Amino acid sequence: MATKRVPQTPIAADATIADMVETLDRPVEYVRRVLEKLERCKRAHGDAQVRVGVRGRAECPNYLIEYVREDAKTHERVTYQDAAYSGSTHRELAAHHIAEARNWSPEEMNITAVSALIGRLRNPRAPSSRFADED
Repeated sequence: MATKRVPQTPIAADATIADMVETLDRPVEYVRRVLEKLERCKRAHGDAQVRVGVRGRAECPNYLIEYVREDAKTHERVTYQDAAYSGSTHRELAAHHIAEARNWSPEEMNITAVSALIGRLRNPRAPSSRFADED
């Protein structure tokens, strides 16, 4: 007996986790696991942000954790990749996944935005701050 394949939901090239919440299989668990990786990166590097993979499954997209540092000589902000993770298992992916820029959305979410997102997911009826969308 043949199984019926469900067409893959496309991921927008500039998507963020917040944009994809409605398509995630288990949004609270997915965002919680991403937040764990962001917190680990922030402890190690003092900063953390996440980009989603745009070439995989919208139900559990892979993600790339990064951090930003200011170059001491030029005072420019430089982004460094920490690690890429599977969206379905949350295990670290091989380094070659990071290098391919077209795998990742150019838009990122910082750890504060992801923390706010999980708060809204866990308590959707809570009044949101009028400053929630201002960065």
